[in-house]
Amino acid sequence: MQLIPARILIATALSAGAATAFSQGAGDYPSRPVRLVVAQAAGGGLDQTARLLATRMTESLGQTVVIENRPSAGGIAGMEGVARAPADGYTLLMASATVALNTALGMKLPYDPERDFAPISLAVSVPMMFLVHPATPYKTLTDIVEDSKRQANGVAFAIASVGTLPHLLAETLRYKTRANLNLIFYKGAAPASLDALAGTVPAFIDGISPVGTHVAAGKLRAVALASRARSPLFPDVPTTAEAGYPDLVGSAFFGVLAPARTPPAIQRRLHQSVVDALGRPDLRERFLKLGYEIHASRPEEYAAFMKSEIARWAPIAKAAGIKVD
Repeated sequence: MQLIPARILIATALSAGAATAFSQGAGDYPSRPVRLVVAQAAGGGLDQTARLLATRMTESLGQTVVIENRPSAGGIAGMEGVARAPADGYTLLMASATVALNTALGMKLPYDPERDFAPISLAVSVPMMFLVHPATPYKTLTDIVEDSKRQANGVAFAIASVGTLPHLLAETLRYKTRANLNLIFYKGAAPASLDALAGTVPAFIDGISPVGTHVAAGKLRAVALASRARSPLFPDVPTTAEAGYPDLVGSAFFGVLAPARTPPAIQRRLHQSVVDALGRPDLRERFLKLGYEIHASRPEEYAAFMKSEIARWAPIAKAAGIKVD
C-alpha cells in the first residue's frame, strides 16, 4: 500500500478549514486526562514513540496524555483491554505491528483488529535491516543467499522471537530464494542483538532503530534495508528492492487506535491531535534522527494498511508453518 506523504497530510490538516472540521461536534472533549496504552514494557521503541507523541498530543488536546504500560505475551491483554474499554476517547492504544501480525499468524484472539478498533492514524514506521557481523565475508544479501546453499547447516540468523516481523522476513527470503537459513530464536531483540554483536551468530534482522547505532559504530554491517527507498541515515546501504528482492520489504509500524464505537467527532479530534504532534519540527527531527518514517495517515489509510499487512503476511506464515502459542 502506498501511503500519502506526511508533509501533504500535515499541510492539509493544519489549514484553518480542516482544523474547524476536525473539532466540530467534539463538545468539551477532552475534559480529563487521556490514557494511551502501550501493550509492551517500558523502554522499547513502541514505548519511546508513545511517550514522544503523548507529550505533543497533551499540548494539542489541552489535557495530559498519560502512558500506561500493560505488557503481555504478544500484547494481547493490553490490546483486548482497549478494545473493551468505554468508547469515550479516554482510553487509546499505541499499537505496534503486532495488531496485524497476530492475525496474520492465525492466532486465536479475544478481539478482531478490524472490527473492534477505530483507526486514528498511522504515526511512524521503522524499516528493518539485514545485518551481518563485520568478520563475515558477506557484503550483499545475495552473498548470504548463495553461501547458504553451499553450507550444509546453512547461514544462521538471530531472530528476536517466533512470529515477529524479522522472522517473517527471513521466511520470505527463504521462500523466494530457496536459501538455506538456520533461524535461531531468542526471547526478544536484546539477547539476539548481543549474539549478533559478538559474532556468535553471523546474521541478524532488526529495525533501523536501535540497531543503526551499531552500524554507525562499525560493530555490525548492514547489507540491505528492507524498504523501497534508502534511508537518509544510511544512504550507502542498498534497499532489498535494489538488491533484486522487491517483495522483501517490511517495517515495524506504530499508530493510534481507539475503541471501535468512539464517536466520530472525538475520532476526528484525536486524529487532528496526532497530525498536529507529528507536524511539530522538534518531534519530526527526533523521529527522523531515529531513522523513522513519518506518516500521519488518514484513518482510512491506516485501516487499509493494516488489512494489507494481514493479507501479505498470512500466506508466508502458513507456508512456513509458524505456530505461536
